Amino acid sequence: MKNRYSFARLFSPFFLFFLIVYVLFVCWAYLSCFNAAASLWQNVPQEFLRIKIYGSSESEGIPGVNTVSGTFSIIDSNGNEIAVIERSWSGSYLSVEFARVCIDSQYFVFPSRIYGKNRIIEERRERSHGTFLEKYYDDEGQCMLLGYGSSLSQRKKLYKIAAFATGKYKIPTFGLVNRFSIDLSDCRADRYYSIRFDSNGQFSVEEL
Repeated sequence: MKNRYSFARLFSPFFLFFLIVYVLFVCWAYLSCFNAAASLWQNVPQEFLRIKIYGSSESEGIPGVNTVSGTFSIIDSNGNEIAVIERSWSGSYLSVEFARVCIDSQYFVFPSRIYGKNRIIEERRERSHGTFLEKYYDDEGQCMLLGYGSSLSQRKKLYKIAAFATGKYKIPTFGLVNRFSIDLSDCRADRYYSIRFDSNGQFSVEEL
């Protein structure tokens, strides 16, 4: 009993210290995001992805398991490609998850992940897999979704908002971030499509 009491007394200060550090980090993250948003224009309207889906097929050597392949180009604010992802995902259909955050009536939108699903009405667990996209446009503390003509300071500020929105900071968002998926099951094979957002943060999927 005495040993348990001694351990609790020893452990408590460390727990309190880490709790205080975490709370300070959360406060810093929120202040950074709000300060960044106050000095930035919102990153919509903007095109974010260009897509070409090749179709689905049965996985080689695994009967009954389908894969669907496609090419996704991440687009900056000038309409230029940042990165191209070409691969296959498990499932028969594809979806893209986005993170949308509204700060002081400004909308900031970030592509979050690409994932496959077996049915048009997806299962919750299917959303937890896939290809995370944040690493393709966040580079050394800069968010490259802002294209040529943006300053280093602006890209660093948008990076702070992107890290908050996509969950990189691992802190509660208190309802500021809305994560949602765009179903691509209606996209026909070997056609090019574009995903863009308007000034109100609403998306559209258009054939090119």
